[in-house]
Amino acid sequence: MEVKMSPCRAAHARAICAVIALSTFGISAVWVAADPPQSKTPPRSPVSEAAPAILAATATITPAPAPRMTHEQVMDLAKSDPEAVWRLGIERYDREIKEYSCTFVKQEFVGGKLKGEETIDVRFRDQPQSVFMFWKAGTDRVKRALYVDSPSFRDGKGQKVAKIEPAGAVIRLLVSEVEMPIHGKDAKEASRRAIDEFGFRNTYKILERYNLIAAEKVQLEYRFEAEDKIDGRPTYRFARYLPYKGEKGEYPDAKMILHIDQEWLLPTAVYSYADREGKKLLGSYIYKNIKLNPGFTDQDFQF
Repeated sequence: MEVKMSPCRAAHARAICAVIALSTFGISAVWVAADPPQSKTPPRSPVSEAAPAILAATATITPAPAPRMTHEQVMDLAKSDPEAVWRLGIERYDREIKEYSCTFVKQEFVGGKLKGEETIDVRFRDQPQSVFMFWKAGTDRVKRALYVDSPSFRDGKGQKVAKIEPAGAVIRLLVSEVEMPIHGKDAKEASRRAIDEFGFRNTYKILERYNLIAAEKVQLEYRFEAEDKIDGRPTYRFARYLPYKGEKGEYPDAKMILHIDQEWLLPTAVYSYADREGKKLLGSYIYKNIKLNPGFTDQDFQF
């Protein structure tokens, strides 16, 4: 969105963008196949001639969903093969979840200091990937941030951008909306995660990425610890240990605590630490008040 303004207001807007860049993006927990050979079309037969009618007759039949594992079965799996639980969670997410809303509570160590806790109401959907954030507490600089994976959320250089509404009535008189590259220098210096890395599926994607790297190097320690709770809901709690070498190292943390909801198999909390003892927090990401598949429309992802 292009906002026309006087040179004075334009200067104010540029200053506002710089301020917003320092506090906007702190988002959730850091994560070819060849073309199949072309076969020749076989000659048609009486059976293949009848196939369209058979297909039409069976088109409305939906296969029964795979039976869910019991709590006891998942517990056994967590103890014997802990990585199988998050893989099961990915399968269920891809099969059953298209969108959700939640309250996201995060705190991050950025720029050499631990920032304050932020509380954000979030709307999320997968197709197209859309994230709409409403800050409720923890910052007085940003009111809303919206990202949609579409051409309208690209700048002139083709970079992904988020549309941001600054907080404060006086600021909004100068500029009602600004655009900011979500992988730009300012965003990276302000947060450990970008807005397009938010969400349950991305949390599992990041977990999978680093677990695979560490496993290949025989450096992965990942295990089930105990049953626990997040936001009053029972979870399975897992711990991971990696040879962390700092922000510029290969791994995102030395110790990670992951909570997987027992009913949904979703990662509802992640705690990341710079030390194995869990004393220096790098990032805390908690999902509360989760509502699955609420039935969003395009209007729910517009300013």
